[in-house]
Amino acid sequence: MKKITVGNIKFTKPVVEKLVDIHYVVSEKGRDILKHRYFILSYEEFDKPLDEIISQLDGKDIKLLVVDETVMVDFGDENIEKHLDTKIFYDEEWIKKHNPSGDFNLWLVEFVDRLILTNKGKC
Repeated sequence: MKKITVGNIKFTKPVVEKLVDIHYVVSEKGRDILKHRYFILSYEEFDKPLDEIISQLDGKDIKLLVVDETVMVDFGDENIEKHLDTKIFYDEEWIKKHNPSGDFNLWLVEFVDRLILTNKGKC
């Protein structure tokens, strides 16, 4: 078998990131306001607790919080994305004023969909 030495070759490592996309409703001066913020976490920050991320949000009186997480791996010539479970947190008293009906879980998902996508933040 023949041998060749080419020096120090550095292979590229994949880039691993997590996108944490958060929509949340805060009550300010008697009005409900939809806000949006996202965080891109590096591999080193990957396991950062959600509570720590939420503590960085604007607004103290959060009534609804929708957390959407996507893990992204970039190999240079190929990208892989994996969507994680969406988490919905809500203030029970605040959500009651929006008249939930029927299957609560289904209603809540539809409510969030209308709020964020359809009505573009009009609470």
